[in-house]
Amino acid sequence: MAYTKGARVMRFTPAFLPFRVVFHIVLAAVRAYGLVVYRIRFKGRENLRGLSRAVLVSNHTLLFDPGIIAHSLRPRRTYFTMLEETALIPFLGTFVRLLGGVPIPARAAALRTLDTAARSALEHLGFIHFFPEGECFVGNQEIMPFHWGAFLLAARLGAPVVPLTTVLHERTWRGKTSVRILGRPVRLPPRVTIVISPPQASPSLGNAFGSGRRRLSEEAADWGRRVRESMQAVIDGEGGSRTLFRGQMPRLVRNRESAA
Repeated sequence: MAYTKGARVMRFTPAFLPFRVVFHIVLAAVRAYGLVVYRIRFKGRENLRGLSRAVLVSNHTLLFDPGIIAHSLRPRRTYFTMLEETALIPFLGTFVRLLGGVPIPARAAALRTLDTAARSALEHLGFIHFFPEGECFVGNQEIMPFHWGAFLLAARLGAPVVPLTTVLHERTWRGKTSVRILGRPVRLPPRVTIVISPPQASPSLGNAFGSGRRRLSEEAADWGRRVRESMQAVIDGEGGSRTLFRGQMPRLVRNRESAA
């Protein structure tokens, strides 16, 4: 069950009982944690009604983003793309894959591999999710430039893109943004709002990876920019805080060689 380089990236389907059991146990814990700690609110869930398949994209601001997004989609589920190096970590990689993680291979054939995995994901659950920023930028409310792969895949699959925007609001207690615990200041966690925007129909970007590659990538990147701008407008409209940014979250790696 452990993932290795070159292995099939999508192994677990809804028919696999542990895939369902582990997910629902973890989701129950995440829901309780999110409601208590982040006081999560959801807007736009009605935009998912009647939607049979879609590529989901989100900004990445918190370690718990996948769990929070899974919470926002319930009772629907999605597969989440993840860094291949995370999937390679013993035990953790298998656990994350049981939650719906699909590793992105770090090689030239990654897009073709993801094309196959995405088709399977849409067939099984109807959704596959991407963090187009490529990294977690903790507390960030200025969305980083998007990678274009998710948008090219959406166009090839004829699936709409649904933006899910994570908006963070600074919290205070007695006028302060932190409290002292065991003599040390601890910053209050932000209040979180997830805004699910209407589906955006995919433009026609061609039918083959091999022909007109530069043109296709430019058009997919342009679509990504438009989606990013619409998500930034959501953050601005919801009053997302600009004081919470803590930098890029370090990647999880299995050893020093993986980090090299």
